[in-house]
Amino acid sequence: MNDTLTDFFKDRNEKTPVWFLRQAGRHIPEYFKIREQANNFIDFCLNSKLVVQSTKLPLKYYDLDAAIVFSDILMIPWAMDRNVRFIKGIGPQLEPMIPNETKILKNINISNKLEPLKNSILTLKKELPKSKSLIGFAGAPWTLACYMIEGQSSKDFINTRKALWNSNKWFMELLDTLCIHVANKLEIQANAGADILMLFDSWSHMIPNNFFQECAINPTARIINILKSKYIHKPIIGLPFKAGASLINYSYESNVDCIALDWTVNLNWAKKNLNPSVAIQGNLDPISLISLKTDHLEKNVLSILDIMKDNKFIFSVGHGLTPDCKIKNVRKVIDIVRNYQ
Repeated sequence: MNDTLTDFFKDRNEKTPVWFLRQAGRHIPEYFKIREQANNFIDFCLNSKLVVQSTKLPLKYYDLDAAIVFSDILMIPWAMDRNVRFIKGIGPQLEPMIPNETKILKNINISNKLEPLKNSILTLKKELPKSKSLIGFAGAPWTLACYMIEGQSSKDFINTRKALWNSNKWFMELLDTLCIHVANKLEIQANAGADILMLFDSWSHMIPNNFFQECAINPTARIINILKSKYIHKPIIGLPFKAGASLINYSYESNVDCIALDWTVNLNWAKKNLNPSVAIQGNLDPISLISLKTDHLEKNVLSILDIMKDNKFIFSVGHGLTPDCKIKNVRKVIDIVRNYQ
């Protein structure tokens, strides 16, 4: 395990740290006032002042161990001129890539394009309490490729999988290029002061099993190797969403320091089968935070803590807080974690 991540746990006197993915977002009323100050979501993500405000907002509501810099995984496709925009009620829309025909932009200056992100982190490191870690992140190559080829979200990502099978050389060139751009984005955040880095592979469950090594594990390992070659040794959390049994190889071969597990993963299975040197983050079902009845919620949180009490574990949700989750439920979960003996 990365020494910095080991120190992270030691600094907290072996208490379970807690934070939530998408903790800054639409479930907090003030978010909308901040969001309205930008013309669109891309401008929002490029406005350092608004990013700082959004990143700090959850800490006003919750006793969390970390702030997560407000950004979006599609800022890399945006930097690659894929005409990224976010449409209310629909979601992200991009200019779809045509396999073998669309030119893959390799020589782009991520640092210049994402300078507001760097400036946001520099400010946050000055303004956040020393006790709060700052998490930077990026989308994993496969997930970015899914959006870039489909031009939007999808239930099955057929065009992406067709590209993988029928235009494999082009597809692998795209993944290789994205590895470099993702590593550059993580490098920017690390050098600006992010304490922990995270890779979101939100669509990893769409990878055909015989391609999982090539499309999920190897790109993650390559990104981490690029960072290490530049003397960046910040802890890396990987989220291979709903990857199932492929989590085993991922835990041993991706070089991540921590694996974020979704709510479908049996934690006893994870303890038995995953690399014991890798920490675990997760895996509360975020939908449980919507319910008005909290009996089952408390039971589930305690069950997670009981299973993971002797392990390096970060309590979180299995993917991200939803816009309709209840603030009182989030606070209740944090109280349970803080008071757990």
